[in-house]
Amino acid sequence: MPAATRSRRGGTGGGAQARADLSVSEQSRCTTDDYSSSSDDASASDNSSAGASAVPVPPPPAAMGKDYSLPGVDFTWMDNEEPHRRRRAEILAKHPEIKLLYGPEWRTKYLVGATVALQTCLAAALRDAPWPAFLAVVYVVGATANHSLFLAIHEWSHNLGFKHPRANQIGGILANLPIGIPYAATFKPYHMDHHRNQGVHGVDTDIAHPAEARIIQNRAPLKALYFLLQLAFYALRPTFIKPPPVTRMVVLNFAAQVAYDAALLYCCGPNALLYLLLSTFVCGSFHPTAGHFLSEHLEVVEGVETYSYYGPLNYVTYNVGYHNEHHDFPYVPWSRLPDVRRIAAESYDTLPQCGSWCGIIWDYVTNENLGAYSRVKRTRRIAATERINPNDAVGDGTIDRAGLRQDKKRL
Repeated sequence: MPAATRSRRGGTGGGAQARADLSVSEQSRCTTDDYSSSSDDASASDNSSAGASAVPVPPPPAAMGKDYSLPGVDFTWMDNEEPHRRRRAEILAKHPEIKLLYGPEWRTKYLVGATVALQTCLAAALRDAPWPAFLAVVYVVGATANHSLFLAIHEWSHNLGFKHPRANQIGGILANLPIGIPYAATFKPYHMDHHRNQGVHGVDTDIAHPAEARIIQNRAPLKALYFLLQLAFYALRPTFIKPPPVTRMVVLNFAAQVAYDAALLYCCGPNALLYLLLSTFVCGSFHPTAGHFLSEHLEVVEGVETYSYYGPLNYVTYNVGYHNEHHDFPYVPWSRLPDVRRIAAESYDTLPQCGSWCGIIWDYVTNENLGAYSRVKRTRRIAATERINPNDAVGDGTIDRAGLRQDKKRL
């Protein structure tokens, strides 16, 4: 790990030849598409009818990504704090009314309940379906629905479904059921670290481990294999870097999932459970909704580490595309994130954006300037007591205790 004062920035395309090799359309997929259309917001949320004000489209950057042919290619290292706390303070100084958007969204639980019911009914209905129809429903409906449930769990990790943290945890466990594998209870501590210490080496497990990056680099076959198995990397990486503690909620999550899977297997047979497991596998692989894993933090533009997407797939992903807005204001639920963009348009409409989740998947696999090292990492760590959710102090048992011990040693 580099020293705390070191700031190493990766290359941005290898000079004029690399810039010439990149088409404007390639650059625009995650930079300049859809900067000002008010219909973007309307397509993503019930609260977005006003839309964003039109602003001039900034020119595309000179090149996409970094030059992986240079010796010693590495992550882009920075020694500053992640950018979202600062931008949040700046926006609130201009627009304090954004605080009125804070708090739970009551509709989420009904959407989640309907999705859980849909997936359970489809699993039962498809147990004897012919394979072509079975696989088609898995890809079109099942994967979309399960990806939506993953992102509902994400919402509830921020206590944005119910007023009390414990209710959000229980809701996440219920949303987890059609996913087939217990996940909800262990997700929140890692995700809070991702917000609190975005890009911090050894803390933010959202970023590839150096060993992963050395093997994958920008090799197209390995990038394709990585994306195919992406959920496995996301699930296993944290357990090696920071093994999760076994809490009562983890045990409840595991027990509820085993009971649901066993009941489905007993009542409907193996194909019903296979439907849910395949839906989970596909939703994190080569599926349009999985593009958000790349679009959110892949360093397409040098030094820019978070990007928003304002397209129609936000309809089925709880507006996770509004990712700059979400990181700036994690207290704001999915339905009100378009309002954040509308109110603070001058802060968001000139930032690089992702215009297509399918496009960024294609670019990641095929573009030699994008790869496992295309992420920003940093050395400055924020104390584990920094709250991401305003009501975490109520006691939901997800404080980063290992981080607290490290902070005490530093003090």
